[in-house]
Amino acid sequence: MYPNNGDEKSNLYDLAVEFFKQMNFQVREDVNLLGSSGKRHHFQMIVKVDSDVLINEIVVQIVDWNRAVGVDRLIRFERILTDLNNRKGMIISNSFSNSAINFGKRRGLILYSRDELYISLD
Repeated sequence: MYPNNGDEKSNLYDLAVEFFKQMNFQVREDVNLLGSSGKRHHFQMIVKVDSDVLINEIVVQIVDWNRAVGVDRLIRFERILTDLNNRKGMIISNSFSNSAINFGKRRGLILYSRDELYISLD
């Protein structure tokens, strides 16, 4: 469905939207949230699933960089989530450094790479 060879890459944002819709998540795009500090935080999307679980809404940040996302970016994202009363968060990017993946696992951050989205959509 989505080619991932050479120069034929889908827009990461569009790929993420398709992934969430295939998973039957409701997608709200271009969302601003007010943190407890009084600061506004912008997210490309918030996804929600209808379920009986306590955490059913996830704020999503898409980082479409040519280089791997590192721990520093995850630390900033975690601070934002804390300001938003510890909401659940996900970062989608082309790739993550090994230390960022380990940090994300320890801190409960959801990380998805472009390749993982492609695999899920096959």
